This record gives sequence, C-alpha cells and structure tokens, in this order.
Amino acid sequence: MQGMGSYAAVSRVVPRPPLWERSGGFGMAGGVDVGRLKAQQLETLSMFRQCARSDWSSLHHHHFDWWMFPIDDGSMPEFNLRGEEDVQALKGDPEWLDRYRESVRLAAAAWGWDLERCCRVPQPQPGQSWTHWDVRLAKMCRSTFLLEEPELLASLQAFARDLQANEKRGESFFYGGICLDELLYFTLPRRGGGDRPGGA
Repeated sequence: MQGMGSYAAVSRVVPRPPLWERSGGFGMAGGVDVGRLKAQQLETLSMFRQCARSDWSSLHHHHFDWWMFPIDDGSMPEFNLRGEEDVQALKGDPEWLDRYRESVRLAAAAWGWDLERCCRVPQPQPGQSWTHWDVRLAKMCRSTFLLEEPELLASLQAFARDLQANEKRGESFFYGGICLDELLYFTLPRRGGGDRPGGA
C-alpha cells in the first residue's frame, strides 16, 4: 500500500493535499479510464448488494478499495485520480456518482454504521460489525475528500470518532506502522475551506 501517510500520532494531523498539488502535476499525466472504472464498480456493487441481502460478513473478505473508493496514491495506479479533471469526469457522470454513494453507504453498513442517519445501526445483523480495517476507512475518507462529498465524509468521520472512543479506546488509526489519523481532519471544501473536521 502506497502513500496513505507516515505521520506520527499527534493531537492534530494536517491532511496531505492531493498528490497532483504536491507533485505540481509531475508524473500525473493521463486520466482515469471512466469506462473501466464503471465496469469494475458495477461488478463489485452487485456483490455489495448481494451481501446486504444475505451475508454482510462476506463483504469484508473482498478487495475492492482501488476502484470503488478511488484516491490519488493507491497501489493500483490505473485506478488513481490524477487531477481535478478526473474528479470532474467522475462527478459529472450521474450513473457513476449514484453508484459511488451507494457503495460508500453499503460498505459503512457492513461495519454497522448508518451513513444517512450518522449513527450505529440499532439492530445489526450478523456480520455488521467493525473489522479493525483502519486502512479501508482511511481510503474511504480520503476518497470522499478528494471527490468533495461533504455529507459522506462527515458521516464517515463521525463513525471514526465513535470507533476511536469505543472499540479503539482512544488509540489512533494505523496501517502497520503508518498513522492514518489524517482521516479525522479532512475538511471540505478542500480548496479554501474551513478548519473543522468534516464540517462538524
């Protein structure tokens, strides 16, 4: 896994700006293949929907973050966002965007989080529980940050804070030795926005 940040656990982490801003665009040539991304998305979303109908736990065993929740520095570069043009291309496709929002909602539900009501699922079904997969939550937060989806980001961050207060007992989010706490501090709009986490 590339690029999710190498910050020490501190009281306030400054989130990394998009890679295309940090690199000045160097090495970011080309654009996301929207057609390929949509095909992968639909196939995986069909699996999500099946899990929601029959077995939430099976969703946790699949690998799909790269194309379902695209970021700027993932380990599968063919699915990475390379610039604002990619953000606009995806957000300008209503079909992709509707599926993206549904995918975030279902992935959160598999952890027992009601994204729309911004609270725990009151009567979770078997398999609807936190899996200690910090890196997936971090990617989902970064993806909603890059794609400028404030309601999704704010609810995911509320879930993260709830996890930190309960399951994690105040501990930080990690991938191996990499601290992922930037997920708590993304703000939107990311170009000239305010400074409160997730608009909270």
